[in-house]
Amino acid sequence: PPRRSSSRHMLATLVFPAAYSPSPFASLAAARPRTAAAPAMSELSLAATVVRDVSALPTMYALMSLNEYMTHRYFQHLEFNRPESLPWVKSLVERVAGVPAAEQRVPGDGHVEHHAETYDDMSLKNDERWRANKASQSLDDDYYRGTAFHWSATLIMTVQMLPSVLPTYALMGWSLPETLAILLPSMLLHAVVWNAIHPPMHGLPPVALTDGFGTGPGVAGGKAFSEWLIGTRYAHWIFENHMGHHVLGGQCNYNVCCPMTDHLLGSYVPTAEWQPKMRPLPANAQTRGPVVAPANVPQLPTREEYEATRLLQRQMRESAGGGGGTAPAAIANGGTIIADAYSE
Repeated sequence: PPRRSSSRHMLATLVFPAAYSPSPFASLAAARPRTAAAPAMSELSLAATVVRDVSALPTMYALMSLNEYMTHRYFQHLEFNRPESLPWVKSLVERVAGVPAAEQRVPGDGHVEHHAETYDDMSLKNDERWRANKASQSLDDDYYRGTAFHWSATLIMTVQMLPSVLPTYALMGWSLPETLAILLPSMLLHAVVWNAIHPPMHGLPPVALTDGFGTGPGVAGGKAFSEWLIGTRYAHWIFENHMGHHVLGGQCNYNVCCPMTDHLLGSYVPTAEWQPKMRPLPANAQTRGPVVAPANVPQLPTREEYEATRLLQRQMRESAGGGGGTAPAAIANGGTIIADAYSE
């Protein structure tokens, strides 16, 4: 009958919605965890942001140290051109660009020639015989003789940094503009520190703005900044570190402004190990200018001190079955030994 059907319909409308809709108690129970989780998620998000922000500069420093090391050792020292060097890089280049590994070579940029005219106290050879040498003449077009970080070098290093910096900072949550806002000032800071210390370290003037981001003539506060920087413990450390690089024939201490990678890869040699191997200037040596050095850096030995040390080292090598010679000996994890100002 119609009346009974109507009653059943009314009962269904009351029972089924109640069965399939959450009760007020269930709603309250579900709401409690959500309100409790909100502060936790907010705290986690804040912590992640703080970690990201705090690690931005250390990450950039680490990538700069790695890039500085690789550029200095494998490209400026031309180790890339050795058949056994960086086979995985050459294999990748061969697959991508089709250039056989045996044909992959990088050109010199004057850095090897810079080593060839540098004495152990960082002064530059300048005698008439050396000036007539092709290696010396190849540096004559550069006022800073291969010691400065020119604008072109800053551009090249910035481009070299992009393949490592962009994906790293993207994973950290930085946008492209934010990443560039960190990278570009870092590159300029690297250049100004290099140019304030490295050319004067070799007896040459600070770099002018026309040549690179430096502290030379015309830069407001440039002289004061250079004088302050050269007096810091940081400048003292990198000066000594770079001295060791030259004393040992360029086979260690490849980081200049950003020390770290040498320590990680085993190519760092401390002062106590390389200082006894310093050589005095040759008799009647002529140099280009006075070296600007921090106080208390290692000094060249006298000829008498050098001869006594050399005799002791020869006796130790002979007792160990080695030979004599004055050239730097190969060191563990070191790179290729290249010519210096003492080479004939």
